[in-house]
Amino acid sequence: MRRYELVGRRDIRLVTDAPVPEPGPGQVLVRVRSCSVCNRSDLAYFHYYGLREHCATGCYGHEIAGVVEATGPGVTRVAAGQRVFVRTPLTTGYAEYALAREIAVGVLPDAIPFEQGSLLQLLPLAVHATRGVGLGDRVVIVGQGPVGQMALRMAVRRGAAHVTVVDLDEWRLERSRRAGADATRRTDGSASQLATIGEEFRGAGEEYDVAIDAVGTPTTLNASVGLVRQNGLVVMLGTHHVDTHVTVDLVTWERKGLRVHSSAEPVDTARAEALAVAERLLRHGADTLRLSDLHTHTYALDELPKAMEQLSASRSLYPDAERAPYDGPPPETLKVAIVP
Repeated sequence: MRRYELVGRRDIRLVTDAPVPEPGPGQVLVRVRSCSVCNRSDLAYFHYYGLREHCATGCYGHEIAGVVEATGPGVTRVAAGQRVFVRTPLTTGYAEYALAREIAVGVLPDAIPFEQGSLLQLLPLAVHATRGVGLGDRVVIVGQGPVGQMALRMAVRRGAAHVTVVDLDEWRLERSRRAGADATRRTDGSASQLATIGEEFRGAGEEYDVAIDAVGTPTTLNASVGLVRQNGLVVMLGTHHVDTHVTVDLVTWERKGLRVHSSAEPVDTARAEALAVAERLLRHGADTLRLSDLHTHTYALDELPKAMEQLSASRSLYPDAERAPYDGPPPETLKVAIVP
């Protein structure tokens, strides 16, 4: 089969005779119909391979939708011929076939195209990340890339009374409005501008109950701490792939009595619960996810280098302390699907 491999920094190679994986116990072999590029992990692995230890250990190409080709012993939830999406695979999705554990495979409804289905990897992630959002909460989400957009949709579904979203890009914010954001704020990403978010709330004697950092930089994490009320919740959703060490003011955290959690599902029970909720949401109200707003480009597998080049024109790939050559994300771009 054909498969792309990340072999070095900014170095991907197309192998044309790679062996098709064989599913073992509890594993599922998926014929890949689409693998969308992760705007954070895949790009960080591509640009920082060899410079950040974790960039050589993560799965490059992990947002997959396709059809079950075969199952290993003990698999009961899915069967050959079934349409599925994958939360986290065992092998790259930039290939004709990929292997995943059964617990990471969700049923994909017939009405959802594979190119949109591959980005559903974000759905259980956003379900788990927003588990602390309650009915009537006031929520602010910093960053409206794909994962921030999905977190917005989940915060709305969970009954947030008011959701403010923040981004560098007006085009993305327009999609946030269509997805249910109550207020949008465009900023330059600086700490000084981020600190002004929520002034209208503070002027009315209100504060945010939950702040979700959907970017993953020292600036956005510390800004989120400043935005929430006493005993508020800070959610670390954006992964800190570039600035892996973040300095925080623990006196502020203690003074505010903050609660904090990450988005990662740490154990299989959490993974299974988030995936089960995601499947129910897809069965009952998939239209509210507005997946077509998130899927913006499609490339053939052979064109993966072109897709990486397009997505690499992004400010988020540079450390906070370094002046980036870009002022924001790639224009009019959210999710790019790669189709074998």
